[in-house]
Amino acid sequence: MTKFACRYAVVQFMPYSQTGEFANIGVVLACPVTGYFGFSLQTRKYARVTAFFDDLPRNVYLTAVQAIQGELNRIRTLIEGASGRQRAEHVREVFDALVHPREAIIRFGTARAVLASSPEAELKRLFDDYVDHAFVTPEYAERTLTRQLTDLLGSLNLPEPFREERIGNDEVHARFPFVQRRGQVLHKVIKPFNLAQGEPNSIYDHGDSWVTKVKRLRERDLLPQDVLFAVAGPPETDVKRYLAFQEICSELTQLGVEPVDERSREQIVQFALN
Repeated sequence: MTKFACRYAVVQFMPYSQTGEFANIGVVLACPVTGYFGFSLQTRKYARVTAFFDDLPRNVYLTAVQAIQGELNRIRTLIEGASGRQRAEHVREVFDALVHPREAIIRFGTARAVLASSPEAELKRLFDDYVDHAFVTPEYAERTLTRQLTDLLGSLNLPEPFREERIGNDEVHARFPFVQRRGQVLHKVIKPFNLAQGEPNSIYDHGDSWVTKVKRLRERDLLPQDVLFAVAGPPETDVKRYLAFQEICSELTQLGVEPVDERSREQIVQFALN
């Protein structure tokens, strides 16, 4: 199957340039060989973006997206009016000009290359990954949290560092990425915990599995008193998912686990140091 060289860039929404924070809201892709120029923007499921920039009026995002959508539509119309070699050159030149660094609320990430048998299908795949986060499974999210906590805890230079360990016995056990011992005695446990799944039922499924594990370990006195779960949850505006998240956190609290927002670095540091 023939593959064509394509270039793409992620469309970024950055309302506050002074903080450098941005959200991925689309992808543009160009394939000069075939004369293809396409784009996909997040125009429907934008609650995640507006929740992230919670002080920003929603109409700011909608207005910005409509503006870039109009610009990209005009570019695509111009390209479709060209033909042959002229069209290929036009695609290349327009893409380079489009993704050039700009000081604006909508900007473009670094241009990247990819080989694709179907530029249209590749555009959809990239949009799913970068914008709709099709790759973000609970396991992926928790690996990301684990890396962040590894950096945070490592920066503390603790005399008794946290290490990955399996806790329990032959009948009941669970593996935790951050376990602290004092001598041979279990002292503290920290677990990154993702409860931001896309559906309430998925939150319950993942949460229940760990509530059950903790309950059994507690019943057998196999956990230390100090256990913290650094939890990633859904936005409060997503009522059904947030209620599921709260229910799981409440059940963990009843089992003597301290659920803490994974972004609360100060709380996590205090737990590790005390």
